[in-house]
Amino acid sequence: MADSVRVPQQDRSRDKLERIYEVSVELLIEGGWDAVTVGDVERRSGVSRGAFYLRFPNREALLDYAHQRLAETVNSAHDRAFDQARAAGATTLEAATRAAVHAIAELFREHGRVLLRLNRGEQGGAGAGAMNRLSRDFQSVFENVIGSAPAHQAPLEFALQLVLSMVLTEINPRVTFAEHAGRPWDTFVAELCDTVTYYVQARIPPPV
Repeated sequence: MADSVRVPQQDRSRDKLERIYEVSVELLIEGGWDAVTVGDVERRSGVSRGAFYLRFPNREALLDYAHQRLAETVNSAHDRAFDQARAAGATTLEAATRAAVHAIAELFREHGRVLLRLNRGEQGGAGAGAMNRLSRDFQSVFENVIGSAPAHQAPLEFALQLVLSMVLTEINPRVTFAEHAGRPWDTFVAELCDTVTYYVQARIPPPV
């Protein structure tokens, strides 16, 4: 956590810190980092400005704290999702595809709206790093089945883009897709697995 944050020892004070954090995340999801202001945090959380400044010397310290906590949460969820996908030990291209799609789908179902906001504008920063990590781990699920030949990279990159575009539409639908928002999540993921499996099998020949 940011060194300048005063972490309280009493339960009541910890509860206030947690409320400040939760409201900061709500504001972030709604409007991005610019929407996380001391005034809005104060009004929505019910924590007084004086109590806020007992914990954070300024707004930037709050943003640093929220960003670091969110990044740690998302990174842990990312690791769990792909560790589980690799641990499944897929031995067919279809099984590997389904494991990889499920890893992405569950990660974004739980943390997708935060993931879209994590980049604080660093040049080449968090967004690029997160995408590179997703690509690397997505492809790693397939290595036991098809290895890591360079020829496989392009179709797997496209498969990842397909998964991301569909998942992001599902968790944050545009108005024109609103009528589809009631589709059960498990049904959506199953149909997505079928679509991506069809594409991957068509583009990557089975090992000889």
